[in-house]
Amino acid sequence: MLVKINQKSEIPLIGVLPFGIIDRGTNLLQIRPTSVCNLKCPFCSTNANNEDFHPNNYLVDPDYLISWAKEIFSFKEIEYGEANLDSVGEILTHPEITKIAKGISEIKQVKTISMQTNGSLLTKQKVKQLEPYLTRINLSINAFTEKKAKYLSGSKSYNLNNILETAKAISNSKIELLLAPVWIPNVNDGDILEIIKLAKQLNAKLGIQKYETYQYSRKLKEAKPINFFKFFKQLEKWEKEYNIKLKLRKEDFSIHLAKRYPITMKKGEKLQAVIKAPGWQKNQMIAVAKNRAITVNNCKKEINDLINIQILQEKNNIYIAKLI
Repeated sequence: MLVKINQKSEIPLIGVLPFGIIDRGTNLLQIRPTSVCNLKCPFCSTNANNEDFHPNNYLVDPDYLISWAKEIFSFKEIEYGEANLDSVGEILTHPEITKIAKGISEIKQVKTISMQTNGSLLTKQKVKQLEPYLTRINLSINAFTEKKAKYLSGSKSYNLNNILETAKAISNSKIELLLAPVWIPNVNDGDILEIIKLAKQLNAKLGIQKYETYQYSRKLKEAKPINFFKFFKQLEKWEKEYNIKLKLRKEDFSIHLAKRYPITMKKGEKLQAVIKAPGWQKNQMIAVAKNRAITVNNCKKEINDLINIQILQEKNNIYIAKLI
């Protein structure tokens, strides 16, 4: 089921993970217009594009999203802000992503707009449409052979050659290119080396991500997860071997601490909320209270039902609750 989130939905755009805006207390805001994904990567940390696990997805109205972003950036009282357009799925599944990028670019505090994408829906034409508004595209390329690329994308229609051509188009545009592969030890080790070489050829930044497994993520049996110490030691080795910066920090992107948007509910707090939408996972609903969206676990109530809840989590203005 695709749930459309707009002003009429009465769902605030801060409080949940799959859509809206996430403020982690810095000058960067994560802006999530959709949870829909077109691929089914076998290592996906969010288990996206899985109807058995995520029976519902979300699509946010551009004007509603832009108005919330404007409000939160204004509250933070900063001169230099970054809007990171990302998704628990694939950002380019939103049919009005160009309108969103344009609207965000008009917010006076926003000086950088970055976008996370798997690139499969990104074309040269789309790059030209986005060029006036985007500062950087973080492009996920995880393999360097057609066979392995299809395997790691979970899609037979994934076209690596097209994505490599699009990467070249980005590097030739005003948009900065950052290649962001996930290094999966024992799976794509050799591919990472080729991607490092590609980054140097395209004069692109490179942000290698560590393969992680979580309770609900998809897991590759052949992968051999490593700890952060070994991960960073390998990055240091590749840095010396290829003369390229791989250990990126917040400071490399001018990210710093900034005023945090108010948390309106505390862990352990008991209150009433109104059900407004089905949840992202099974047996979840999204409720609203104190101008925040709240994920309520083990809940099968109806839309507009008034419920009693207790807040279990409120970190970074992401609220999880249980019925009481």
